[in-house]
Amino acid sequence: MHWLRSYVTIHARAILRFAVATAAVCILAASPQPATESNLESQAFLEFRQHVQDYLKLQRSMPRLRTTKHREEISDRRRALARQIRETRSNAKPGDIFTPEINAAFRQAIRSAFQAAPNVSKTIRQGEPITTWHPRVNRDYPEYLPLTTVPPTLLLHLPQLPEELAYRIVGRDFVLQDIEARVVIDFIRNALP
Repeated sequence: MHWLRSYVTIHARAILRFAVATAAVCILAASPQPATESNLESQAFLEFRQHVQDYLKLQRSMPRLRTTKHREEISDRRRALARQIRETRSNAKPGDIFTPEINAAFRQAIRSAFQAAPNVSKTIRQGEPITTWHPRVNRDYPEYLPLTTVPPTLLLHLPQLPEELAYRIVGRDFVLQDIEARVVIDFIRNALP
């Protein structure tokens, strides 16, 4: 009788371990997955990171005004930096950063995020993305417009940006913005489904 109880206990534990492992696999398969390391290390994303670093070298090479806490001086400094960026990048055009290959990789990552987590579009709609203003390279992101942020679920699928830059959503367009200068660096038209 004792051997029968041991036999049942051993098999019950094995069945329980199998059930827990199966449940864990099902839960992981059903939950939204961030981009894998191989996706984030794709050639297109590596090229994007290089374009971002090149832009930052240019931005950081510009003369800086002294730091201040006065609102007017902060605005003046931002406008001066934006003017310098526009002058230095006077020939900048859509696709300089988001080249066709990078554009395609971002569109795929965005599509993947929307498929993996249907709540992404709901989160974006709640943030009231702007639909009346259209981005242009080297154009100021207007101060009167809210800075629509990208949901974390979508950010997990995209390359991480340095603190000087941010992704923005404008209607269905996906924008890369210089935060301090509030300048549109590049954008992908109709990137969001």
